[in-house]
Amino acid sequence: MQAQSQNLVTGQRFNFGRFSAPFAKVNPLDAEPFGERHVPKPLKSWRLKEWQAFQFASERYFVNVALFNAKIMALVQIKIYDRQAKRKFLFERKVSPLALRAPMNLLDSDMAYKGRGCRMQFQNRLAQDHVAIDFDVAATGDCPALSGKLRILYAGQQPLVVAIPFGDNHGMYSQKGLAPVEGTLAVAGETTRLSPTNAYALMDDHRGYYPWVMRWDWLTGGTFLDDGRLFGFNLTRNDSTDPERYNENAFWLAGQRYDLPAVTFTRSKEAGGEIWRVRDAHGQVAVDFKVEVEGNVDINAVVIRSKYRGPFGTFSGYVAAKDGPRVPVDGIFGMGEDFYLRC
Repeated sequence: MQAQSQNLVTGQRFNFGRFSAPFAKVNPLDAEPFGERHVPKPLKSWRLKEWQAFQFASERYFVNVALFNAKIMALVQIKIYDRQAKRKFLFERKVSPLALRAPMNLLDSDMAYKGRGCRMQFQNRLAQDHVAIDFDVAATGDCPALSGKLRILYAGQQPLVVAIPFGDNHGMYSQKGLAPVEGTLAVAGETTRLSPTNAYALMDDHRGYYPWVMRWDWLTGGTFLDDGRLFGFNLTRNDSTDPERYNENAFWLAGQRYDLPAVTFTRSKEAGGEIWRVRDAHGQVAVDFKVEVEGNVDINAVVIRSKYRGPFGTFSGYVAAKDGPRVPVDGIFGMGEDFYLRC
């Protein structure tokens, strides 16, 4: 996968926009995000939130793995839902923010954590059209041993790369993408082999100068259609100052990316359970998400307040490209986030 010619930041200014290739250098610390005041890089780093996360799935399992660094707090996280057994497994470890370092690009870099009973590594090799994920955690009191060794195959897959303004010269960067996967996943001693014809992965490489209070809504899912084509989507509502122009909404079909407009999220409790509804103003997005498995984190400390929901569930409705394909999402399994973090 070829990098684009420019960096995320040029001459202390963010290059806001939507792109189709990785940045050669993801360098948000080179920006001056706080107006005309020069702020030393260590202080800018303290306000910069950064993470890498991957969702990967087969017919049986839906998995989220993440190395998340909000600087005041940092997490190593693995969430696995066994759809066959209807069981959820969660491994989460709070670590020192100094233990996690985000990569400067996705072309040839690593992001990793290694500690007692826990190892996770993302080997970003998009210059060679793949990312390797390797994780291994020992059993804890409420979670069995979990491990995975996977290779995400990005050849021929168009990514979504965005730089979204939250203000004049501060905001967020993300690279997202959908691709087939090969490798193995082991849960409680049972190993499942994943192949590029039955398993896929979604990426989120992320940096952001978020406000003191971080909020967003997010949904993602994917599947192999009846004709064998790989399909997946990403829908997000965040603090973008111009969401119609700057957003990270898209779907992928057979390697091609189709952009979507700004969306809104509403939630309601109904007789059959909770439904999240996502709509746009142009008739291109009509997606409902029925919550099946909750995933809540609630932290209330002096400097940290978190109200996080990350449920798994099933979709219905459709997404449609402007002057392009319209794809039903009925029965697709995926996950969402209702995210609030004050830190």
